Amino acid sequence: MITDAERARRREEVDAARHSAGLKGLRVTEATAADQDAYVDGEIDLDEAGRRVRARYGIV
Repeated sequence: MITDAERARRREEVDAARHSAGLKGLRVTEATAADQDAYVDGEIDLDEAGRRVRARYGIV
């Protein structure tokens, strides 16, 4: 369980990452967005979010 303050901090991080991707012409997939939202909600940590993205795209 995470605090409301931590959830807000994580939301800001994710929103900034999504904005940055958009500025670069990139699109965040639904699967990646779901992982990011799970991170924001405290369901997974940042390491797990990274593992999921790397596994999805075959990045070692």
